Amino acid sequence: MSVIKLLLLIAFLTAFLLFIAQNSGYVEVRFFYITYNIPLFVLLLFSFALGFLLPSIYLLLKETMLKRRLHGLEEGLRELSRGYLGRAERLLLSVGRFVEPARSLVAEVVHRQGRLEELKNFNSTASAIVGEIMLKEGNLQEAEGKFNHALLQDGENLRAIKGLRDVYALLDDWEMSLGYQEKALQLCEKWEREKQKGIKAEIMAMVYLKKGEERLIEKAFDLNPSPFVYSVYIKHLLSQDRIKDARKVWEKAVSVGYQEEVLWNLLEDEKALTKLLDAIEARAESTDPDVLCMVYLRLNLLSKAKVLEEKLTTPFKALLYSSQSHREQDRYCLLGIKELLKPFVCSCGKAYNTYKPLCIECIRWGEIKLRREIDVGRP
Repeated sequence: MSVIKLLLLIAFLTAFLLFIAQNSGYVEVRFFYITYNIPLFVLLLFSFALGFLLPSIYLLLKETMLKRRLHGLEEGLRELSRGYLGRAERLLLSVGRFVEPARSLVAEVVHRQGRLEELKNFNSTASAIVGEIMLKEGNLQEAEGKFNHALLQDGENLRAIKGLRDVYALLDDWEMSLGYQEKALQLCEKWEREKQKGIKAEIMAMVYLKKGEERLIEKAFDLNPSPFVYSVYIKHLLSQDRIKDARKVWEKAVSVGYQEEVLWNLLEDEKALTKLLDAIEARAESTDPDVLCMVYLRLNLLSKAKVLEEKLTTPFKALLYSSQSHREQDRYCLLGIKELLKPFVCSCGKAYNTYKPLCIECIRWGEIKLRREIDVGRP
């Protein structure tokens, strides 16, 4: 049946062309000094067919090439998901010459295989990925170089901008870190804007602690008042003897449940604790006895700390007893227990004696929280 239809179509086209040839004007066409008389309609039809055929052939070839690359990319991702890193690397490298972002995946594969030295040769779009890997490995200089290379290729590479922010934070250059964080906040997507504001606020607080620029801590508190920013802002107010304002901020911190974190952060500043002591004691019922005990011990108010004895957990009772003793051995134990307390812990498990905006272990911001139950000696 299909053969009959094809023959009928050919016959129809032939008849149509004969009809056109007998009822249309002719034009002279020269080709290699030979003149041909061709029906005008046939010439137009041929021109339209050629104009359609050439782009079609080009697009068909291009589509075939794209399909091959897409197939290679799909196969590479499939092998990667199945755990065959060698196969995944070969497949992704084959398409990486044409699909540059695929090299970022290759960099991840090479990292999983532990071939860190080879990563240093990865550039272009993979540079930011390699920089993140180097950063987690603790190679800050290598990471900085990779991030800068990525920014030369693309000035709005958000991963590279965040990476340089982290590098300078780990190098304790908080001013440089703030500069890159401002860029990150401008470029980040809506879904992470609030988190980036929180990071910026804590970096501004760190710059204030280093440089004493008052405008920064004021802006940080307005931008995103985290427990750390609360504590730095209270220090700032107390340093200017704005005690009434500091107490108001302290009351606000208590109202949002930040009192324990704020007090732990204030333990390093004996003068600030002394100025705020009345307000702290007025809210004693809202404060964990262990934290309140640390305040009293920091101010050498042993009699007040003694009153809390029955409410204290074992590590803090040991601190209290060691503080009351005049024996050199007990004083040594006191220092040891303080070192082992590590009240702050990151979601990755890394513990700290004092709060840090950025975890040096997992390179994540805002993940370090105050433990609700402190175990001495926990890593």
